Amino acid sequence: MPQVNRLTRGEAAVGALQIGTNDMVYGIEFGTVAIDPASLAATTKSATTFTLTGAKTTDIIIVNPPALNDDLLFVGAAVTAANTVSIYLYNPTASAIDQAEATFSYCWIDTTS
Repeated sequence: MPQVNRLTRGEAAVGALQIGTNDMVYGIEFGTVAIDPASLAATTKSATTFTLTGAKTTDIIIVNPPALNDDLLFVGAAVTAANTVSIYLYNPTASAIDQAEATFSYCWIDTTS
């Protein structure tokens, strides 16, 4: 049986983390952001941005959307510029959808020193 080292509680202060031969991880941040996207016209995709200070386009962002209006689809997120995260929503219906402000949660993995 393989050996497993696991930090289950508490904090570990390290300058960087590398698992196997994968890329280095310099930080992991969890947070939430309130976003009020513009009304989406029928059959359109749009991007709504928020500021995440320190994020770079080479970093990884994982976004968990809240419950959205019926038929409105969350279709992804990316760090699209320095300090800027874009959240993409798609409206596949035949009429506009206006999503009220909602709180999205995120995990930012800093892969650039």
